[in-house]
Amino acid sequence: MKSNILSFSKTILSFCGGFMLLTSCDDGSLEDIYKGDSSGEYVSDVNWTDAANKSTETYIKYFFENASGRDTFGGEIYWEKPNTPKTGEPTSSQGSGGWSQGHALDIVTDYYIRNAGNAEIQAKIYNDVMKPFLPAFDEWNRTCGYGGPDFWNNFYDDMEWMALACLRVYELTGDTDYYDALMKMWDHIKGAKNGYKGQGGLAWKTDLPASRMSCSNGPGCLLAMKLYQLTVKEAKEGWEAEAEYYLNFAKEVYTWMTAYLCDISTGQVYDNLGINDDGTVGDPDKVALSYNQGTFMASALELYNATGVEDYLRNAVSFASYQVNHKMDSNYPVFSGEGGSGDNLLFRGIFVRYFLDLLKQPTGEAYPEKTKNKFIAALRSCSDVFWVNGHPEGWYVWEYDWTKAPEFGNRNDNENRLTISLNAEVPGATLIEIRARYEDWVQGKETEKANWIGPDFATGAE
Repeated sequence: MKSNILSFSKTILSFCGGFMLLTSCDDGSLEDIYKGDSSGEYVSDVNWTDAANKSTETYIKYFFENASGRDTFGGEIYWEKPNTPKTGEPTSSQGSGGWSQGHALDIVTDYYIRNAGNAEIQAKIYNDVMKPFLPAFDEWNRTCGYGGPDFWNNFYDDMEWMALACLRVYELTGDTDYYDALMKMWDHIKGAKNGYKGQGGLAWKTDLPASRMSCSNGPGCLLAMKLYQLTVKEAKEGWEAEAEYYLNFAKEVYTWMTAYLCDISTGQVYDNLGINDDGTVGDPDKVALSYNQGTFMASALELYNATGVEDYLRNAVSFASYQVNHKMDSNYPVFSGEGGSGDNLLFRGIFVRYFLDLLKQPTGEAYPEKTKNKFIAALRSCSDVFWVNGHPEGWYVWEYDWTKAPEFGNRNDNENRLTISLNAEVPGATLIEIRARYEDWVQGKETEKANWIGPDFATGAE
């Protein structure tokens, strides 16, 4: 497969020109993507539908069906020599932390979307995975030590991720159990907007009212926008007031989080801050992480498509540009990792998930074609490198390093064991699914829908 890696066409490297995005600038140059000795696009003869099917079906087989008897996603699998992914089944450990589960379910939902024309596959996915997952997760959440009844969890962001995943399943399947779970979580989540010491934004944990993390504000704002969209589309009795509530909620959170948790001029999203005892806002931890870049980008894009206010679109492009321009690997054109273990492994996958919507977005003054082309190149180069280098032939499991295949001895200094954690597998499988879905979009497949535009879009643009 590696023999299929070709040098990148010089025509795309000749992009030039410039535009002003607030005070940041991105002229569409690809030099921030193609770095080091491995400069140039990795072009392969991959059939992305086939690739995503192999990746996701393997993922479901190993992480859901083998998840130690519980209908959630297992936290880790491993092979021990002489057994390998080619020759035998892995051993699976018990489940993992709650925040991983929503992202794990999202991959299955992507697979469901791509198979919209195959009722048999969709029915199997729904009956074998989606239907049993929700009560199993509810049981896990009640007994995990930091959760409780009605999908309550001490971490607001954990509830937000799961609520976003439940909303997608409900929209696609009409399963009201998922809607009920979504609304139970929302009843808890909205309490994060606690007005602590007169400040805005969303708290991170129920027992830390002064906490303000981007990982709770970004997905919380995004969830409010998704609920706004759902409310408008369903148009149930009294929907107008409910829709206004969700939209205002999102606008207020967005205004606060972009005032204190990021630098709009560069697109850099900060990680967290706290509210001081005197009500002032503390200094932020300015580390930029992929998932925060992704949720701020997604929130801004949803607000733009709902209102038509171009500042939102400019901000969405700025948040994405920071990721592409500052968070690529130093040697390969892939999004760089943010740690070799723990929660950080998941972060890139969250950015990639919401990046797809920006790649579907029409261009214009606030989103020049050169910038969009650069974003497309980033997704394609990243997934090409990952597919070509990221797995040995016939193995469809993923590690945290997107530039090389997982090897025996990769964790715990045990040369006879190959270990794959859920937090490493999920972003890899997400990347492959998103690349397949993007190519479906390019090909005009009916499975991929255009970004939703709200009824007040034209009004807001005036």
